[in-house]
Amino acid sequence: MKAKFKVKTFLTTLVFLLTLSLFILAAIQLIISLRPVKYVKYKNIVFAFRDDVKAAEKIPVYPNEKIVGQQFWDYKIQNITILFKPDDRYNKYYQLAGFELTYKLTQMYMTLRPLIIEKDFSAQEIDDFDNITREDGVLKIILVPPEYSNQTIVKAASNRIYIHFRNSRDLDLAVIKTILVALKYNGNYTLIA
Repeated sequence: MKAKFKVKTFLTTLVFLLTLSLFILAAIQLIISLRPVKYVKYKNIVFAFRDDVKAAEKIPVYPNEKIVGQQFWDYKIQNITILFKPDDRYNKYYQLAGFELTYKLTQMYMTLRPLIIEKDFSAQEIDDFDNITREDGVLKIILVPPEYSNQTIVKAASNRIYIHFRNSRDLDLAVIKTILVALKYNGNYTLIA
């Protein structure tokens, strides 16, 4: 009788502990999945971003990610120019976007050492978005503010990439998405929690 009681108590305790540990594990997984991810690892380099990478991954890309990513790895492209229409409300965000694009893309190109990929970066003010011409060897990244767009997307058209945004946070997310697409084209990245 005592042996049956010990076995029954042991089994009840074991089932309780297993259930409790599964519940704790599920709670930890839920907390981790809800936390923002701000780091990405690409070919042994860790890229740090200011905003949530998981939120940036949800930004749509047209016509598709492969075409946008291919723009950055085209060997004919020697210059990447960031175009923006000056606006006191967004100028500081344009500077942040320009710095982040320049810095992260330069890091991305450095991962291919000993092969040296050098691209010049520049920024240029524009008066309107209608007369942006295609130039051989120049990739133009155009930052399109909310006045000209009602959505947050990344679009590619020949040697031009348009980053449309609705607010300053969306600009940051769309810039992150653009960088992630470039990284994904020549390998893949992993999220670091």
